Amino acid sequence: MKKIKPNILIAIILSIFLIIKIATKESKPEFKFSTTKITSGEIVESVVSSGKIIPGEELKVFSRLSEDVYKAYAVYGDIVKKGQILLELDSTRFQKELSTKLKNLEILKIELEQKKKKAENDKVLLEKGYIASIELDESENEYKIKSLEIEELKAEIQKLEQNIIDTQITSPIEGRVDYINEEAIKEGKIFANVWLYTISSGHKELNLSLSIDGREITKINVGQEVTFSVETDLNTKHLGRIIKIVEPIGLKPNINKSPVFYEVIVEIINSNDLLKTGLSVDATINIQTKNNIYKVKRSALRFVPPEGIKIRKASNDDSTAGVIWVLNKDNSISAFSITPGIKDSEFVEISDFKKIPEGADIITNVEIINKSKNNGFSLPQPKRY
Repeated sequence: MKKIKPNILIAIILSIFLIIKIATKESKPEFKFSTTKITSGEIVESVVSSGKIIPGEELKVFSRLSEDVYKAYAVYGDIVKKGQILLELDSTRFQKELSTKLKNLEILKIELEQKKKKAENDKVLLEKGYIASIELDESENEYKIKSLEIEELKAEIQKLEQNIIDTQITSPIEGRVDYINEEAIKEGKIFANVWLYTISSGHKELNLSLSIDGREITKINVGQEVTFSVETDLNTKHLGRIIKIVEPIGLKPNINKSPVFYEVIVEIINSNDLLKTGLSVDATINIQTKNNIYKVKRSALRFVPPEGIKIRKASNDDSTAGVIWVLNKDNSISAFSITPGIKDSEFVEISDFKKIPEGADIITNVEIINKSKNNGFSLPQPKRY
């Protein structure tokens, strides 16, 4: 019995070793493929963006004079007409000065008429030989000097009349009072070139301000159609048209490598009461439409074969082309290079795919049924679309 025990011990150890080896033996992975087909149809290429609704026109109103406040007429939110008085400054000083100068003008006109008659009389007397020519010259010069005095006074009167007009701060457009410099108005003293109001046409005319990535801006042109929805009603689509592309201020592309964004202004077509200034929007800019083209799902160009899959034909290392993988009947896969074109949210246009068998199953995804413990190495990832 003592001789048998070592043999039994060895047998037990070998059995345990075999059990462990069988238990830890890596099983061959199995794959479940998701596939699609190359189809023909339409692709609408677009650029997706976000932004907000802004007034179609927005103007700031400044004071042209330094005077005391006489009366304020407009408050925040008022709808005003073009030329409507928003704020009136004290015009008393200008009115008094204007009255004085108008009286002076009447006196000068009388004096001018007298100088004119004297010059005419002196001309007659000179012709008859009663006076010397120097006397005529003096009377004519006096007439000219008086005429210049009147012209200067008229200019002063015109300036005063304009000052009186400028004491009335009016709205430059029909719109809504969106901002007011309440602090300056309450102080009661307004200085020249001080901002007082901002009037916007937001109650009637609205635009969109969209932010576009610099990598997409080359696709954007004035006149392109835009569809958008607002945050308060995502299901309703509205229409617009690009009217302006605003470049970033102080752009230094050779120095600043951070992302660059452009502002694109969109005119809203057929605005309604549901659209309000300041609302956030999600917008789609339609770039181009292609009909009767060959296309495949974009996920097909993102597929990366995992480790352990049987590859009959590998892809070449061509960074300028896209790669799609075809599922063969024996569950092996083959790579084919294609030329990608325009794309939408789901499909990408493809060309140069004549070598791909007609009706081939194009792989979009794969599920590993019994994944190996060893993650190992996978094939290089192709260009993504």
